[in-house]
Amino acid sequence: MKIWAKLIKNEKIIKHGIVEAENLNTFSGITRAFMDVAEEMKIPTPVITRTSAQFFFDFNSVRFKQDDFVEKIDFDALVIERA
Repeated sequence: MKIWAKLIKNEKIIKHGIVEAENLNTFSGITRAFMDVAEEMKIPTPVITRTSAQFFFDFNSVRFKQDDFVEKIDFDALVIERA
């Protein structure tokens, strides 16, 4: 399965990419996929909680903002969706 990641700044997509992911039906599978997205996009990995994983399960999309990262980011949001 593929997931689409977008970096948003000032309401515009500044970077995007598609990452192949396996087993998006478990918390550990989603965690691995989100870590792969961060590595592919060359950004810090967001803090992935059960709530954010559940949001991805329920709505096929999740948005991470500055509060979801330990490091400072130079974009407004990371949006991850099923492709």
